[in-house]
Amino acid sequence: MNIIQKLFVALAMTLALGSISTVANAYEEGRKVMAPAAAIDAVLAKIKEAEDAIDSGHEGKEILPIVKQALMYCKEINASDLVSANVSRGRSTLKKARKELKNEEQQVAKQHLKKAAEQFRKIKGML
Repeated sequence: MNIIQKLFVALAMTLALGSISTVANAYEEGRKVMAPAAAIDAVLAKIKEAEDAIDSGHEGKEILPIVKQALMYCKEINASDLVSANVSRGRSTLKKARKELKNEEQQVAKQHLKKAAEQFRKIKGML
């Protein structure tokens, strides 16, 4: 009887620990899980959207959420060390654009966005 009780407790603990998903615990609110190529496409789409918003004369405050979303999509791009290093460079260029948008320097921000788009297109070629 004692052996059956120990087996039951061990089985119950195994089921309880195995039912907790570490992926569900690691989930960030608003973050989508996607493949690296899809994430790069999403970043490029957001950069294009920000450039179009600058062209149509929107204020920097209105464009900041678009650039922030592009930066969030960058977190999904993880393929190799070389790709990661280039993503880091692209993120820093996007951060420069964000800084210029905060200062209401749309044309300088647009130049940074074009450079970032070029960098992310190169990254997509590396995949």
